[in-house]
Amino acid sequence: MRLTLSVLFILTAALTQGCGPGSSESAAGFEMPRFADPVLAEGRSVWMGTCRACHLMGAAGAPAVTDYPNWKPRIAKGVQTLFKSPIHGIKGEDGKYKMPPRGGNERLTDRQIEAAVEYMVAAVEYLHQQSQASR
Repeated sequence: MRLTLSVLFILTAALTQGCGPGSSESAAGFEMPRFADPVLAEGRSVWMGTCRACHLMGAAGAPAVTDYPNWKPRIAKGVQTLFKSPIHGIKGEDGKYKMPPRGGNERLTDRQIEAAVEYMVAAVEYLHQQSQASR
């Protein structure tokens, strides 16, 4: 048991080593957008602290913020529908969570999760517009 906890601690430290502000953003080759809207600013903070681990580059099958074709049908369903997945989690066909409830961060309130979702939608759309403009 002690060995398992030690290994878990080392793995957690190794995985979060590169998760400081901006480090995985620079690895992605861009900076996540900032918005003046206070809800989106709060959402960015939550997103950077929790959601980016999977959604920046599309880890563990999560749709990356730069994968607009994957996000387009999700966004079309509306944010109220999008709020449900991070709050309740998403299970795969095997019954295991592909995304755990609350994005794996039990400290987040529903409102913080909703702000993060609103930020991610705004960021996906902004990044898509930027990519279209650079073509």
